[in-house]
Amino acid sequence: MSNSARELMTLLASAYPDLRRRLTGRLGSAELAHEALHDTYLRLQRANIPDEVHNPQAYLMKMALRMASNSARSESKHLSAAEIETLIDIPDEAPDPAREVEARSELAAVEEALLGLPERRRAIFRRFWLENATYGELALEYSVSERTIRNELMLANRHLHEATEEFYVVELQNRLSQVSIK
Repeated sequence: MSNSARELMTLLASAYPDLRRRLTGRLGSAELAHEALHDTYLRLQRANIPDEVHNPQAYLMKMALRMASNSARSESKHLSAAEIETLIDIPDEAPDPAREVEARSELAAVEEALLGLPERRRAIFRRFWLENATYGELALEYSVSERTIRNELMLANRHLHEATEEFYVVELQNRLSQVSIK
């Protein structure tokens, strides 16, 4: 440790109340000022400081402000308690086994309903919804007007709605009968 470092440590100890008051004004918190001065003292113990410092009190003040800035930057990389609490409260959106079975059953009902469509309508429906084909592309592919494509899709949607609605009504009746038996 150089003589300059020892002198600065001595000055820090003697001018501590004034430095803390000034830092509190700059940082907005007496606790932050105390921590910055403490970090400054620790840094002085291992620092290699040039022999001549022209304005030692300004040097200490600048060093303490730099320490506070470094500390704030380091703290900003960590999550706050409120942020951690928010993350903990995020529900798990992965389907549970029961929901997965139910989804597979619903998909099977849709697939079965699709089989009830005429072949061309089923193909148009699949290309539109699964392959994102446009009305224009489908009209060219099937040599019909876009209005015909819209009509085919409307009829396919209506059929699926009716078929799956029936499935849901039957499913609901089955569930209700199981509940009423118990």
